[in-house]
Amino acid sequence: MDIYTNPANNTYVTGITKFFLMPTESGGIPAVAVTKKTADYITSAYTILVILIFMVGWNLILAIITVFWPPNDDKDNQTALDILRTSGESMKATLLTTSYCVKAISREKKTTGDRLWGLLTLFIASAFSVGNITAGILVPGQLSMGNVAPPAKDVIFYPDIASYVRLDDNGARMAKLNLLQAPSALRALGAIEISEVAVRDRVHISSGIVGGSVRLSYDYNVTGVDMGLQSDPKLRLMVKGSCHTDDTWLLNSTDKGDTYRLFGGNVTLEVKYQPEVDLPPMVDFWIDTNTSTGSNSSYAMIVNTGGCYSYTSSEDPWYATGKSEYPELVPYQVRRKRPVLSCWEAKTWHLNGKDVDGSKLDMLPGLKLHKFWVKKVFPFEFGIPRVLSVGKAAGPSALKSAFFARAPVYILDAGASTIVKDLERLVLASWVSSRNVLRDTTTYNKEGVENLAAGPGGPVEAAAAKFVLQSRDVVTLSVRILISVPAILFFLVIVRESLRCVHGI
Repeated sequence: MDIYTNPANNTYVTGITKFFLMPTESGGIPAVAVTKKTADYITSAYTILVILIFMVGWNLILAIITVFWPPNDDKDNQTALDILRTSGESMKATLLTTSYCVKAISREKKTTGDRLWGLLTLFIASAFSVGNITAGILVPGQLSMGNVAPPAKDVIFYPDIASYVRLDDNGARMAKLNLLQAPSALRALGAIEISEVAVRDRVHISSGIVGGSVRLSYDYNVTGVDMGLQSDPKLRLMVKGSCHTDDTWLLNSTDKGDTYRLFGGNVTLEVKYQPEVDLPPMVDFWIDTNTSTGSNSSYAMIVNTGGCYSYTSSEDPWYATGKSEYPELVPYQVRRKRPVLSCWEAKTWHLNGKDVDGSKLDMLPGLKLHKFWVKKVFPFEFGIPRVLSVGKAAGPSALKSAFFARAPVYILDAGASTIVKDLERLVLASWVSSRNVLRDTTTYNKEGVENLAAGPGGPVEAAAAKFVLQSRDVVTLSVRILISVPAILFFLVIVRESLRCVHGI
């Protein structure tokens, strides 16, 4: 499944000598990555080598026949073997032996020996002919395995996220961090718009209404192959979550806005009623730091759609409309008292039959993943539900309804907008974003920002670059076929020449 943004040419490594392991479900396969133009030349060369293998192989068969079945007075086999010796190549031999067999079977004067030797030579010739054609098609096809290449280690970048979490700068550093993370979140959301069907094959979502509450459950797996891990292609992140609308969080509602009590505690949030057309519909994300433990997290979403204008009517919990203040201009307006979406999510890491909590990846037996990812990147990337990190980084683009409400006048299509569509889009984007955690480290705008991947003043370790990037500009070639095809040809040539030297043929 190809869901990716084509990386810049300087972010990956190509070359016939640059070996790496291409991740697959069955493990890593030795491979090299080359440009498309180079791949075309190599594929053509290997097609010729396959043809030469069968040419040399056929000559070897003829040499063996000459050595072990020399001409004699046995007329039963002599004619059939003479056809092979004088045929020159397998396809011609197939045609000649076919004609011989037809005559041997149809004529009464031919003996049983004639027929048996004819069928034997026909089998040899036709087997080589079919093998030649089949190998000429399959081998070049098996040579090309995909479109991935290892990253250039010096382009790997990851910000020191812990240094951005400060309370003494009025959120300035967090705003800068959001700017760093926004492009990857927007790419994940953009991938959903063009590849939603493909992603849904990997994400299971079910929704419905129970007791007047909209409910949605989701689960998905992200494998090491999805992430492009060379070291642990069989690693798997298993995610499960569920959400439902909850009206009990609403404390008070006035013409100015709605007040909510977060997670049943003492913290409250006021969401303004905003009939301004220059503000997009947005959603606030909150995580319950008191009850969330390990990888089991409780989180919530609260929208600010109350007051937004719409050309269409709706009864959806987040977009329910009433009569507009200006019906002559826009007929509908989203009502106040939007319910909270209350959610939970749990994560588990799995490898080789062993499971650990999502926050204890470093305790997973048999894990080969470099410590940089295990200790520094994954704890931040997967420490909170991916829905939150993608939604926060996306900002005004988090809601699907905002995708169709264009600036500078944000007027909704409430009738086409639903809480389920908004959440499904975020969940699907969460899978794409989780899949791209390693690849996104090659796309940061890192100007003037400390690189946690490099460490204090040092380069990025080569072992940290053991993953792959997808690119339409490269072709991944199998090292096994690159080596085995010329090796087979060389072996056959040596055997044939040895027979010639020993037996003088």
